[in-house]
Amino acid sequence: MPIEDKTAIEQTLAGNQQAFAALVERYQSRLLGLLWHACGDRGLAEDIAQEAFIRAYRKLHTFAGDSQFYTWLAKIAMNQLISYRRRRRLESTQPRSGLDAALDTTGRDDPPDSGLELSETQQCVRAAIALLDEDRRTVLLLRDFDGHDYEAIARILDLPVGTVRSRLHRARLELKSILQSKSEQLGLE
Repeated sequence: MPIEDKTAIEQTLAGNQQAFAALVERYQSRLLGLLWHACGDRGLAEDIAQEAFIRAYRKLHTFAGDSQFYTWLAKIAMNQLISYRRRRRLESTQPRSGLDAALDTTGRDDPPDSGLELSETQQCVRAAIALLDEDRRTVLLLRDFDGHDYEAIARILDLPVGTVRSRLHRARLELKSILQSKSEQLGLE
C-alpha cells in the first residue's frame, strides 16, 4: 500500500477528516471511471461512488490493510452497484429486454471529465460490453479498464482466481464475437 494511503488512513482513524478527503481526491476520478463503464450512467456512477466513499469512511476501522485501499474501495463500490441493480430488478414490474435493456445499460451520458462525444467505434464497443453477462462484464472492466490483476479482482468480487480467469476469457471471447457480428451487419471488415 502506498505510504500516502497508509498515512491518510491512520490520520483519519485518529480523527482527521481532512486526511480522508485526500483519499477521496486521489481516487475519485478512477472510481467514477470504473463505475461509469460498469453501469453506463454518469449520474448513477456519481451516486454509487459517493455512497462507496461514505461507506468506506464509516467502515475504515475494518480495513485490514492486506490489500490496496483502492481495491477495497472498488469492492465496496461494485457491491453497491450490484445491490442497486438487485433492488431495481425487484422494483421493476415490467421486465425489459432486447434494445431497451441494452440502452439502459449503455447509458447516454458523457464519461466523467470528457467533453467530447464518443466515436462510433467507442459507442459500438460500449454497446457490446453492455450486452455481456453482468458477471463477465464486471471482471472485464476491472481487468481491462481499471487494470486490476487477477488476485485483486478475486478479492473485490470474492471469487477464486480461477473463476476470475475463466470469466475474463469468456467475456473477451463473447465480446469479440459480438463485435464481429456487428461489423458484419454493418458491412465492415
